[in-house]
Amino acid sequence: MITLLIGDDQYAIRKKLTSFKSALDPAWTSFNYHRFPQSSLSDAIDCALTIAFGTLKAKLIVVEDCNFKQFDDKMLKTLDLLPQIPDFSHLVFIAPSFDKRLKVSKFLISHGKLLEFMLIPPWRTDLIVQSISAQAKSVKLLLDSNTVDYLALAIGNDSARAESELQKLAIYGSGRRLTNAEVQALVPSQTQNSLQLAEAIRENDCRKAMTLLNELLARAEFPLVICATLSTQFRMWLWVKAAMANGVKLDSEIAKVCQIANPKRVYFLKKEVAETSELALAQAVTLLLELEVSLKRGAGADSMLPSILAIARLFGSV
Repeated sequence: MITLLIGDDQYAIRKKLTSFKSALDPAWTSFNYHRFPQSSLSDAIDCALTIAFGTLKAKLIVVEDCNFKQFDDKMLKTLDLLPQIPDFSHLVFIAPSFDKRLKVSKFLISHGKLLEFMLIPPWRTDLIVQSISAQAKSVKLLLDSNTVDYLALAIGNDSARAESELQKLAIYGSGRRLTNAEVQALVPSQTQNSLQLAEAIRENDCRKAMTLLNELLARAEFPLVICATLSTQFRMWLWVKAAMANGVKLDSEIAKVCQIANPKRVYFLKKEVAETSELALAQAVTLLLELEVSLKRGAGADSMLPSILAIARLFGSV
């Protein structure tokens, strides 16, 4: 059997791998569970072709961190052996992305099963709300819509934390409906200070922005997570401001256009951007995207402060 695990939701992929591993004979796992880098593809295939040990006669071979665009002719030739892999061997390829137009992709799909595990984009709060709501129902957790909205904001698109927190709430609730206050006490918002940072930037409060950023970094918050929260918030403000500028007046219509799950939130968003320039918001989103790219290319956390102050300056004089 051949399986492709594709996506950036590492927790979901690890969870799926664990389920595959559970099919092995526990007494022989160390002999039948193998992990290889992409550069050792030939060794992985050879391993899949060899006999399994134990009573269950099952093997799991994982090829990690694949970049199928880098598969050369030699690697493609190695893949010709895939049809010969015996039924007892389960060969798994793990990759962050998958271009179905590639020759290697078409070949793998023809011989295996594609499973995609993509994180919900952090700015798609509507999809995060839907996911939280569905997961809550699956563990028989009773929550009202405002509480689900809070959890979506507090947890974001962190699938590992979502599962952990909802299971904790389900055990605590024991079948009864939990209040918003109880949930907030049990599930602190990891994005709250980042949202306060966004507010300080929009209000051109550089001193407060510097303090909040230093606090976030001091408690080991990942710069990319901070940047993602800021991008989400400024993008949301931009969408709302643009909708208002284009004559969309009803909160329900703005919510629909801007993909805001809770229309009641629009009232507050409108107040927040009432005195804010649409151009400044657009420039802020651009600068945050540039900061995100810089961080992904290896820039350190110390590169954040100049960018944050530059964005704050868009909203007034220092």
